[in-house]
Amino acid sequence: MKKLIFSILLAASCQVIWAQGDIDALRYSQNELGSTARSMGTGGAFGALGADLSSTQINPAGLAVYRNNNFTLGAGMLNAKSKTTYLDKTKKDFDFSMQVPGIGFVFYNGKYENRQPAKTGWINTNVAISMNRTNNFSGIINYSGLNTNNSMLDYFAERANGLTIDDLSASSNELQYGYNDLETMFWDAYLIDSVGNRTYAAAIDNLDRDLTQKNILSTKGSMNDINFSLASNYENKLYIGGGVTLTTVRYKEENRFTEIDESTNYNNWSSWSLEQDLLTKGIGFSANLGLIFRANDNVRFGASLKTPTLYNLKDEYSDKLNVEFDNGSYGTYKSSDGYYNYKLISPMISTLSAAYLFGKNGFVSADAEIVDYSTMRLRPTINAFEIANETISEKYDKAVNLRIGGEYVYKMLRFRGGFANYASPLASGSDRNLARTYVTTGIGIKDKNWGLDVALVQKFQKQTIQPYTLNSGIVPVATSNLGNNTIVVTLSTVF
Repeated sequence: MKKLIFSILLAASCQVIWAQGDIDALRYSQNELGSTARSMGTGGAFGALGADLSSTQINPAGLAVYRNNNFTLGAGMLNAKSKTTYLDKTKKDFDFSMQVPGIGFVFYNGKYENRQPAKTGWINTNVAISMNRTNNFSGIINYSGLNTNNSMLDYFAERANGLTIDDLSASSNELQYGYNDLETMFWDAYLIDSVGNRTYAAAIDNLDRDLTQKNILSTKGSMNDINFSLASNYENKLYIGGGVTLTTVRYKEENRFTEIDESTNYNNWSSWSLEQDLLTKGIGFSANLGLIFRANDNVRFGASLKTPTLYNLKDEYSDKLNVEFDNGSYGTYKSSDGYYNYKLISPMISTLSAAYLFGKNGFVSADAEIVDYSTMRLRPTINAFEIANETISEKYDKAVNLRIGGEYVYKMLRFRGGFANYASPLASGSDRNLARTYVTTGIGIKDKNWGLDVALVQKFQKQTIQPYTLNSGIVPVATSNLGNNTIVVTLSTVF
């Protein structure tokens, strides 16, 4: 009974470390640039422009700028690269994926006077139905190094402290159906030892620690917004719009951490590997509102607001420990499959925009997006989530994301360029950890009834990974520089 109670408490605490926590909240609270090649080619700075399917994400008022029915379809590919340094050793890796960044219809409903388009009152109201990819999780981080000071086994030994050997030993049910907690798996694998009353230590010679540590973190999946939007145009001066959004989430993570004993000592084991798999699926609901004011033929201003998204998510997770012993034998220890249903509330997003149009020769535009990441919340309010929410409030802060871009028109051709800086969501983000920088370029061909656009987006981001943290405050850190390249092609046509 005592072990059962402890396992329940431990499972709740493990969800913060291995499943639901502030990192998970942040993952589903951030979006990428635009959804069409036109918007992405200009750095995503489309909040005051419109007549583009990306308006459903950035500012739905822009849908009222359309003057006809429109169909848009996009395709793209992502090359995710990483360069990671750990314990003075650097490794590179890459991943590749295909995507459909956006598809949608805009239905134009205009008012006519004497068989001519009206110029007074609400002159057109447009409806849009679309699907936009807002996040692509494909990526890989791969690092390794020689650690002579500490081990992840120290971490699991510290987590076992306070338990009796009976508490730590596996039950017959666990031996048959899978372990309930990782400490018991490591105990049964003889990777942690008892060194005193309710005190444990790593099964390593403390005087000679030569451990090669390896970690491969592979991620897949995406977030997609399914939008229904409505926008109206008042005398080509004021455009207003709003919409509701269903967001689908699918995230898959495979984490493989390995330690190899390089010493000549007999520690009973020569290598071990912990494999942790996580699959998150769910949906979210949100709404957005926006307006665009056309001051004159050249100047436009925009403002939009996206409500917090309420996600209903389900985590499915499992762990497997593989051990190679010094005598040449092998052991495999599996956890029971776990799952957990929970809710996540993402931050509200507000955007201010401005654009200057050079007649029919092009434009420059800029967006300033404000997101307060400290307002992310996990629900329901259980003890583990209370700790995670307190961490979110202290660890994260308000961020201002800036986007700027432009387009030059030469006959049928459109040449585009842009830049975006998404500030670090961390309260102490002076080292730009988790900040994102985008450099974009693009080209398009525009005819009366169709358009074909291509964009190249280069993303740069610094990310730190902490595989474990010891009670003494020792934290081994891997620093990864991510450089993702995305190519998107979008076709739009009047129907």
